[in-house]
Amino acid sequence: MMTPAPSPPPQDSAAQRQAEAHLQERDEQLRLAQQAGGIGAFAVDIRTDVMSTTPEFCRIFGVDVVEAMPPRQIEALIVPEDAAIASSSRTRAEGTVPSQAEYRIRHAQTGELRWISRRAELVRDAEGRPVRLVGIVQDVTERRQAEDALRAANERVQLALNAGAVLGTWVWDIPAVRITVDALFAKSFGLTPVLASQEVTVQALSASIHPEDFPRVEALVSQTVEKGQPLRVEFRARQSHGAYLWLEANGHCEHDAQGKPLRFPGILLNIDERKRAELRQLALAELGERLRALDSTADIAAVAMEVAGRHFGLLRAGYGRILTSQGQLVIERDWVSGPEAAGLAGTYRLADLGPSLENLQRGEPVIIPDVEADPRTAGQAAALREYGVRALLTVPLLEQGHLAAVLYLHSPEVRSWQQEDIQFVHNVADRIWAASERVKVMADLRRANETLEQRVAQRTRERDRIWNVSQDLQLVTDFEGRILSANPAWTTILGWAPEELVGKTTTWLEHPEDQARTRAEVARLAEGHRVMGFENSMRHKDGSYRLLSWMAVPVPEDASIYAVARDITAQRHIEEQLRQAQKMEAVGNLTGGVAHDFNNLLQVIGGNLQLLEREMTAHERGLRRVQTALSAVDRGAKLASQLLAFSRRQPLQPLVLHLGRLVRGMDDLLRRALGEDVEVETVVTGGLWNTFADPNQLENVILNLAINARDAMTGHGRLTIEVHNAVLDEPYAQRHPEAVPGPYVMLAVSDTGSGMPPEVLARAFEPFFTTKSEGRGTGLGLSMVYGFVKQSGGHVKIYSELGHGTTVKVYLPRALQAEAPLAEPEKGPVEGGAETVLVVEDDAEVRATVVEMLSELGYRILKAVDAQSALAIVQSGLPVDLLLTDVVMPGPLRSPDMAREAKALLPDLEVLFTSGYSENAIVHGGRLDPGVHLLSKPYRREDLARKVRGLLNARSRRRESLASREAREPSRPGRARPQETPQRLRVLLVEDDADIRASASELLSFLGHEVLAVESAEEARGALVADAFDVLFTDATLPGMSGVDLAREAVRRRAGLRIIIASGHGHAALEDGGPRLDGVVVLPKPYALTQIQQALSQVLSAR
Repeated sequence: MMTPAPSPPPQDSAAQRQAEAHLQERDEQLRLAQQAGGIGAFAVDIRTDVMSTTPEFCRIFGVDVVEAMPPRQIEALIVPEDAAIASSSRTRAEGTVPSQAEYRIRHAQTGELRWISRRAELVRDAEGRPVRLVGIVQDVTERRQAEDALRAANERVQLALNAGAVLGTWVWDIPAVRITVDALFAKSFGLTPVLASQEVTVQALSASIHPEDFPRVEALVSQTVEKGQPLRVEFRARQSHGAYLWLEANGHCEHDAQGKPLRFPGILLNIDERKRAELRQLALAELGERLRALDSTADIAAVAMEVAGRHFGLLRAGYGRILTSQGQLVIERDWVSGPEAAGLAGTYRLADLGPSLENLQRGEPVIIPDVEADPRTAGQAAALREYGVRALLTVPLLEQGHLAAVLYLHSPEVRSWQQEDIQFVHNVADRIWAASERVKVMADLRRANETLEQRVAQRTRERDRIWNVSQDLQLVTDFEGRILSANPAWTTILGWAPEELVGKTTTWLEHPEDQARTRAEVARLAEGHRVMGFENSMRHKDGSYRLLSWMAVPVPEDASIYAVARDITAQRHIEEQLRQAQKMEAVGNLTGGVAHDFNNLLQVIGGNLQLLEREMTAHERGLRRVQTALSAVDRGAKLASQLLAFSRRQPLQPLVLHLGRLVRGMDDLLRRALGEDVEVETVVTGGLWNTFADPNQLENVILNLAINARDAMTGHGRLTIEVHNAVLDEPYAQRHPEAVPGPYVMLAVSDTGSGMPPEVLARAFEPFFTTKSEGRGTGLGLSMVYGFVKQSGGHVKIYSELGHGTTVKVYLPRALQAEAPLAEPEKGPVEGGAETVLVVEDDAEVRATVVEMLSELGYRILKAVDAQSALAIVQSGLPVDLLLTDVVMPGPLRSPDMAREAKALLPDLEVLFTSGYSENAIVHGGRLDPGVHLLSKPYRREDLARKVRGLLNARSRRRESLASREAREPSRPGRARPQETPQRLRVLLVEDDADIRASASELLSFLGHEVLAVESAEEARGALVADAFDVLFTDATLPGMSGVDLAREAVRRRAGLRIIIASGHGHAALEDGGPRLDGVVVLPKPYALTQIQQALSQVLSAR
């Protein structure tokens, strides 16, 4: 058995205390050393995840000094971008070697971004297990900033070296007080390069630095020498010619081990251009700030000139207004650099500006670097010297293309004005204009405020007038419904005088069925609610009832109700008619297709009855029966016409019309149809173009859109109808492929209703699509609008946003012709003739009836059952004066094609189409083709006779007019009537003289050509865009654009277009200095039929 070992002897307490004191002393020394060096220490117990720190550590991170804290409290301060760096550093420390990392934190107290350097290593126990992570941290923010500054300076230097912007180098031997520089450095400071290369004094360099910059340069150089931080300073150095150049000096100071400065090398960079750009921006910013506080145009000009003058370091800067009508330049005051410089305020003659005036009037600045060397001012050099002017810059200010003012700058020395200087002066001018406009607007506002009381009084008088003259019922009641006052409209609409109503309620006037509802609305008003669109019926003094729509608002402070009512009795009647018409639209679409066969049957029946009527003159009873049957045929024809109208299958009857007048003419109809709760505003711009559209259909479109808008506003809101000119350009057409670029008359109908969501807007034009409740709409309204606009060659667009209303814009093509009056119906007795008529009709019964009608009228008749047979008759050489053909024909040859070929063979042939149903053969876009004559089936004998006779008589008049003109021409040997050109041409005739235009148009038509005659180049340009032509026949001299320029433009746009130019000056008309026109035929004035024929032959053979 082992005995225990003896206990160690007790330590000497004095020695232990001495050791502890020594240890505390060493800890204090370590703490002071760490504090002096800015070093903080930490230790993390890996087992408990607790960190102990030193006070310096806590100061660096900005956390409270505590004995222990969790590591995550410090980790939360690391910026997210550097968290991976810090984590990686700790992971490496937990390996076998110490780790070091630098990362950024947010200081816990100041939030400032700081750079931290951390070094850490792992402590292990005897078995090698990690137990603690110990380390130190240090704030290295200042070092990192210095490194960044040095790196940035090096980068700038390198960039400058690459760009060739280095202007020299220096080395300052501080102990020897010696500065050596290279030649570029010496030149930059205005020094002699040879002497500077030997040695430069500090005094010489200081003398070249601008006095304003020297204190700052001196302070930064001293700071670099003392502290060793890099030098970067911007300053101005005087050149040898006296001007200053902006430089940037970059350098650093080298110190010995004891911190004594030894050597200070550096380079100069040229920053003149950048610095001057910055100063220009600063000057403009200062100008803008100062101008905002001014309210006088004279002060604005004076401040602007002061800023410009100081910026350039000039002698004088000024602003002068141009009074063109008086030929004067007025300078109210200008800026001068000092008392020794005289001002130029006063009034001068514009002529005194000499040759420079023309430059200024063209908007060109006058730039004179040396008044003695420039020929424009050489003669005035002596006078300018008296005012100290050696160089000047004058910039014009134009208003609507005319010279309105000038800015002038005077330099006492020769000066090379740069483009940047001129742009700066333009920027100053822009700010002068903007500030002056602001002053004008404020002055107008002050004047408007001064007259506010007058306007209020005027509005009060107007309100009283409205009360007295309004056609709407107006009244004021208390909350019990007793009438306090009523306007005179009560007498006009209901027959009751205002004094008969005051003191009573309206109960005794209300229809018995409406009394309970009306009392309930009055009670709601008394509770503070508004009433909009409430309807009831009230008794007229004559005992009848009128339907009224009410809008009323309570005024609690007066304990009263203000109400307005509109009589909508007639409106409701119209709405009912409109609803009925919409229901019948579907019927029209379904039944319109049978109209063709139905009209053919009516033609056979009616034609035979008319022939029978002529044979029954001696049989009174039989005649009455025939006439009764004819009346039935007329009713059937009217029914067929109505069915076609419902289905929109009748040709449109467009006229050249003024849309503004049409809209204004609908004002009463719209207001009645929309009700009193819809405010209607009509805006028609001046100078409105004409358009080409069917006026009746257009009225239906406007009414349809207005009613849609009213429904969208639930009966109350604002409806705005705008009409103005518009031009759709190519970018718009690219965004909207269905639109064609060009000039239009635009009709916009806008409401303040609920608007449409995108899914509804996308289907708005679909037939039968509607969002209205059952029985409230058919879904055909907008589709009818769309169809009409497309038939009229226009464009329609809907703009809508849910909760923000809807605008429908209808674009109708501009018409260049004058507004057309309505055509008068044909009248007069029925006449026949002896001419030959070719009747082409596939229906045997219709053909037989028509042939008998025409035979009775005395015409010679030729018959054909189809278009091919008819063309064969024409080609046989038989004389034919008029072709009467049905539009729809069996066989491969269409009637219109047959008619065109017949006209080519017989240019003087008249053509009359008949049809019981519109087809695309002669109707395009819903319109009857120009120059086409149509007689709709069924027609009466009188209608046929008048139409045939009218066309033949028109041909006779043309022949007589041509014969008379040819008889007036001087006779020439061998003169004979020219032969028609071998082809029918489409000719665009442009002539501003109305008589010449009419004559030339007749001659071209006589030759068998299709002619469109206009009087100006503008109209011709529109026609060329809208249609295709074979020949442009234009006078050389036109108002505005000349005919020659028109021809050049037309040839560029339409390759293959033939050109004939009529001129009283022959070929000299083409010698206007413009591009050459090839293949053009010049037709001398005056010209006759033969000359026109020859010109057409020449122009056809030229290409």
